[in-house]
Amino acid sequence: MSTPADVVRRLSDEVFMAGNLGALDELVSSSFVSHDPPPGVAPTRDGLRDLARMVTTAFATRAFEYDEIVPLTDGRVVENWAMTASHVGELFGLPPSGQSVRVRGMEIWRCENGRIVEHWGAVDMGDVVQKASAR
Repeated sequence: MSTPADVVRRLSDEVFMAGNLGALDELVSSSFVSHDPPPGVAPTRDGLRDLARMVTTAFATRAFEYDEIVPLTDGRVVENWAMTASHVGELFGLPPSGQSVRVRGMEIWRCENGRIVEHWGAVDMGDVVQKASAR
């Protein structure tokens, strides 16, 4: 049986890095709620799918690094990550810069019965904003 940390790692690796949006239904509950969705993204599993589609379209040659994945005793997992990628597509109104960018995030995911049911987090897109604005 997968641990909550395994489920979170699979979401990052398979969905956000590899672009396998079909894996999202296996990993995320239909009752999923994001308490901190980006502007214009629904706080639902379908919204998370839309976000993954945006990320995989806007960023090519994605490389993901885990600073930490910390499982807690109540099904929550804290994930501290960084992604380096080429910014090749529009994202949240930012035009593609064509440059390598670095995005960092701190997420808390809560799992129940082997699926992700809740999310809280913050993502630093400062490098993307700076390089897209400099075009």
